[in-house]
Amino acid sequence: MVKKNKKNKKKEKQYVSTEIKDLGSQQLFQLDGKLYRTGDFRQMVMGLKHLYCKINSVLENYYFRNQLDPQNHKRNALRYVAGMKIEYLAVYSGKTRSPTFNWDRLQGIPLGNELFNVQKYDAEFEYNEAMKSTKKYQSIVWEVIIDNKPCGRGKKFEYFKESLDMLIEHFDIK
Repeated sequence: MVKKNKKNKKKEKQYVSTEIKDLGSQQLFQLDGKLYRTGDFRQMVMGLKHLYCKINSVLENYYFRNQLDPQNHKRNALRYVAGMKIEYLAVYSGKTRSPTFNWDRLQGIPLGNELFNVQKYDAEFEYNEAMKSTKKYQSIVWEVIIDNKPCGRGKKFEYFKESLDMLIEHFDIK
């Protein structure tokens, strides 16, 4: 007689308490069934053995996998910082919502939303100047960083890395 294998359903991990707890020098707290790190309020994911930061954007994914520059870690980090800066300028200027930062937290800060609106005009000008510096690669920057869509491999990815290098020169990041 042949036995049928029953499919195991994935069970969601339940954490014991909702208080702040310390797992390996990282203080964590649970909110709505999700773990967050107290230092920067990043969402954490429990792996088989370790805690990992949840990757929220395509640019973060490229950075954490060292795909922006596999041979040079400093260059990988510089390209990531340039991409994050253009993302923040796009968010400040109202082009898109950020996949990596919860801007709703500004409501808890006194004058947070008003400060955000005042900085919007300066960010709009700086964003436009930065996008002009990428020349013919503006559509790739928009697609990957603003729309959060992967650009694939090959020539398009090389163009994306070139555009990040242009942003590094524009922002004068060292």
